[in-house]
Amino acid sequence: MRYLIFLVTLTVFWSCQSSSSGSAESAVTASGYTYYHHVKTNAAKPQVGEEAVFTVDIRNDSTVVNSTRDQGQPAKVLIPEGEQPARSISPIVEALMLMSIGDSMTVLQSVDSFPRKPPGFETSKFVYYDIVLTSITSKEDIEKERAERMAKMELNKARESEVGAQTQALTKQYLAGSLKNVQSTASGLKYYVIEEGTGKQVNSGDMANVHYYGITTDGNMFDNSFKRGSPYPVPVGRGQVIRGWDEGLVLFKEGTKAVLFIPGELGYGAAGSPPNIGPNAELVFYVEIEPQG
Repeated sequence: MRYLIFLVTLTVFWSCQSSSSGSAESAVTASGYTYYHHVKTNAAKPQVGEEAVFTVDIRNDSTVVNSTRDQGQPAKVLIPEGEQPARSISPIVEALMLMSIGDSMTVLQSVDSFPRKPPGFETSKFVYYDIVLTSITSKEDIEKERAERMAKMELNKARESEVGAQTQALTKQYLAGSLKNVQSTASGLKYYVIEEGTGKQVNSGDMANVHYYGITTDGNMFDNSFKRGSPYPVPVGRGQVIRGWDEGLVLFKEGTKAVLFIPGELGYGAAGSPPNIGPNAELVFYVEIEPQG
């Protein structure tokens, strides 16, 4: 979600490996953004209330700074309804409204239009959004997906107490030394596989959708995704979660259900995470890795 907010405020695109314009001629959107329409199929365009599904590379003059390709899945944006005042629509959304499925476009936004220069654009004049429109979702399919998503969230919420009880029970066995088949890594991370997944192996650099239930070894629950009903998207191996997660998740395949026993040095260390996690606390995480798609 944080990444999508970044996209909407910063704007969206497909990477042009050569120049920003290639052989396409420049044009200007209604709000005044310069764009280059590299591939133009002249087919149906996303309409108000439909959802545009796309990939976007965000780059400076020569280097891709951020990309939906790194997230392992495309971005989605709803085409806004009603009259929009000039410059209220992001350059990405405005570009998508001019595109058909299979089209690629580069749209430029002046770095000076931001309150402060974004990281990676300190010496650049423009932010380049290289976009490919991959599909369009109809209003009917959006409603269907929403209904299915809400139903799934309710099922996940209903599992909170069951997962919590299971995590507590396995932790007691672990502390008593009676939990069989606990495995260890060289760093001191321990893990117990409840159910081996059959999906693809999680690798460093992947995005993994993880349901989790976290407790300290004294049994206190400090956070879990089941109460929210939806998994947490984790950029694996990028240092954006605790080391125990970065190291632990790559041990599993999608679909796996497991418990991670994370020593303090792979968790929140000497500082802890007040008020619920003390200094050097060992953490226990039940994790489920949802299959992508």
